[in-house]
Amino acid sequence: MDRDTVRTVGKLLLATLAAILLLSLMSLLPGIDRVIPGTPVTFVAVVGAIVTVAIVALLLYLAPALASLLRSTLEGPPSIVDDVASIVQLFVVLVAVLVAHRGLEPAIAPLLGDLAWTYDVVFLVIALGPLAILAARIYVSIDPIAELFADRVVGDEGGTDEADSSRKIDTDDGTTRTGGK
Repeated sequence: MDRDTVRTVGKLLLATLAAILLLSLMSLLPGIDRVIPGTPVTFVAVVGAIVTVAIVALLLYLAPALASLLRSTLEGPPSIVDDVASIVQLFVVLVAVLVAHRGLEPAIAPLLGDLAWTYDVVFLVIALGPLAILAARIYVSIDPIAELFADRVVGDEGGTDEADSSRKIDTDDGTTRTGGK
């Protein structure tokens, strides 16, 4: 495991949590919920948008670093480790898109007026890409991960158990009988 990667991931996680905490504290400041003169946007919406952009940037920077950390830390077949790392990376990217949608909305949607619905449509289209790739990656990873899970829990016994060993196939008609007769 690479110390610099762990340090970077830890630093990014701490910075993201600190930004969220600072945003929460800023929302409590007096007068922060006032509307900016000449606009329908509040001061807290602008500050929230700035912090949101910082958090999204941190998440997008964190995603590949987290995947790299998982690849160097997890033990198992390389294809499964790569699948898990990719799933986590895609999940973090999707979270970044959702955070951007939620955090930028108070600053942008009021400016759009009657067209505020387009804000949601744009983010829906943006989020569908990572979600579709994430779903496809999970789908192709389910069987290998389930197989590894079964091997780790039960052990590698060749895929047979006692119930299977008592089943006999009748070669005359192709039917299966149980009980050893």
